[in-house]
Amino acid sequence: MTARWSKTTRYLSLIVVLAVLAWLLSAVRALIGPLIIAALLAYVLNPGVTLITAHTRLGRRLAASLIYLLLLVGLVAILFILGPVVIHQARNLSLELQAISAQLEELLDTPVTFLGFQLPLDEALVEFQELSSQSLKPDRVFKLLRAATTNLGWILVILVTTYYLLQDWEGLREWLIGLAPDVYQPDLRRLYQEIKGVWQAYLRSQLLLMLLVGLLTGLGAAAIGLRGAVVLGLLAAALDLIPSLGPTAATAIAAIVAWFEGSSHLPLSNAWFAIVVLALYTSVQLLEEIWLRPRVMSHTLRLHPGLVFVAVVSALALGGALVALIVVPLLGSAGLAGRYLHHRMLGLEPWPKDTGHIPTDKLASSEPGPCQK
Repeated sequence: MTARWSKTTRYLSLIVVLAVLAWLLSAVRALIGPLIIAALLAYVLNPGVTLITAHTRLGRRLAASLIYLLLLVGLVAILFILGPVVIHQARNLSLELQAISAQLEELLDTPVTFLGFQLPLDEALVEFQELSSQSLKPDRVFKLLRAATTNLGWILVILVTTYYLLQDWEGLREWLIGLAPDVYQPDLRRLYQEIKGVWQAYLRSQLLLMLLVGLLTGLGAAAIGLRGAVVLGLLAAALDLIPSLGPTAATAIAAIVAWFEGSSHLPLSNAWFAIVVLALYTSVQLLEEIWLRPRVMSHTLRLHPGLVFVAVVSALALGGALVALIVVPLLGSAGLAGRYLHHRMLGLEPWPKDTGHIPTDKLASSEPGPCQK
């Protein structure tokens, strides 16, 4: 039997391991975002895998492959359905922008008289023409192509990671828990189950918010005569899953539709109607972020509404849309982990017997899924 490590050696080893992990996270920080998206996607798809395995004789791997295949078919179908529409609208928008550009050049070429003084706009016209020409330079086009290629690579990483998470999360979960000493594994299983409950509650809250946003947007669009109000309401509900960027995209699409199609019954020009649509979508977004989201999330996750609001806004400002998407369940999970550590450090039982402790054998025999399980 080899000699046991001293306490100093163990602490030094722990420091080295933590330093290496910190370096690895810093080196692959660009990969963290796609991995989080893949985990969330697998989390959303997992109920379908669980449903198939519960009602059929298919194993988890075959069920995961079937769900994944359905996902790919759905994505391809969406591209085929929306692709021609997007191309047509983009062509029309390009023609409109060209017309606006010509009108703006004509306007800037004409001197403006204000309070008896003539204001020449020649310099503004020259700068506008330079800006228009620079946007078509080869280096700009190359940067756009490189960005598009990079994004395509990240999409491939997300899809492949999602597939393997759907298939192998159970083994990965058991491996992670098995790294801890045997005496702590029951605690980790129980903590895992409680954190899973937090993420399930968050998913239900997010689905409720998407439903409310879709209803408010669709009904409001129909009331002001926006064509395709039902489809635009569904689109607003689906894109609401992506904080900031999703609602912005939904608003832009609705404004473009208003600009080209106008209102079916309001006596407004297309330009003014587009402004009305922008006001409607902005009002719905403000209502959601200031009132709906804090109250729905606080009710289901037992967090203060003010904390939810500050967390989401701070995450948007500091970390972007992806961080804002997961900051609320992360707060709930951190609260559970903090409570556990607090009780253990004080020598208290983290889960008193009168709270309905889940038996360890049931936790070990339950079949978890990716991120949800």
